[in-house]
Amino acid sequence: MTRFIEILRMAIDIAVALCALLLLLTPVWFALAAFGTKWEFWGWQTGLSAMTEVWGLRLLLAGLVTGLLTLGALTLYRVLARQGYGNWVSAVALSLITLAGLALSLQVEARKAAAPAVLDVTTDFSDPPHFSAAFTARRSDLDASLTYAGKAAADGQSLPALQAARYPAIGTLHLDEAADSAFARALELAREQGWRVSTASAEAGMLEAGAESFWFGFRDDIVVRVRPGPAGGSLVDIRSMARQPVHDLGRNADRVQGFLESLEAAQP
Repeated sequence: MTRFIEILRMAIDIAVALCALLLLLTPVWFALAAFGTKWEFWGWQTGLSAMTEVWGLRLLLAGLVTGLLTLGALTLYRVLARQGYGNWVSAVALSLITLAGLALSLQVEARKAAAPAVLDVTTDFSDPPHFSAAFTARRSDLDASLTYAGKAAADGQSLPALQAARYPAIGTLHLDEAADSAFARALELAREQGWRVSTASAEAGMLEAGAESFWFGFRDDIVVRVRPGPAGGSLVDIRSMARQPVHDLGRNADRVQGFLESLEAAQP
């Protein structure tokens, strides 16, 4: 028994050291995957698909197994030797962190599987706001097409039909105020939202902007159009679309809906 306890102590020393290593490596790995993509050291296919969804998942599983086995060894030693030995903190912390990471991963995958992504969201299906030629010229050939007509979701479903089913509240916003006042407020709100406004024309009633996610730096293109209403007041339309064909988890729809709600709530 004494010999077995000595071997168990050696195993615990190795396991605890491995837990500490994985505890440091895991967040560094995911941060590297996300910010390496954002800072364009590699593409999203590497940062998200390979480093996060494939190797990141394996790292989390390895960390959880290591943490649980270490906790088992620590518990066994306490029972056999009738005294504590080794660092429980790293094993507990690793187990909790990797378990939380796996739970988050499952949650994200469940949201992706729940419905196809609507990566191009607009308030006007028949006449969506269009991007200017200058804005289009600044985009890469690898970015998603700005042409709305004929777009379909990943499952082949018509994009307007899918958006209408998932986000029925999104539509043209009718305001009582004049178009020039509505445009000025829309421009101010866009800047408050942290969007990078690249084009703003009060005469044309149009502004173009971009937004970037904190993680991975996924970029979205946004255009807002403000026109006089046929019976007075103004009509506000907005379009927000993802550049990369990656499920946005409702990011663009939330942006459009939030923008319209804020603009309507603050009208004079």
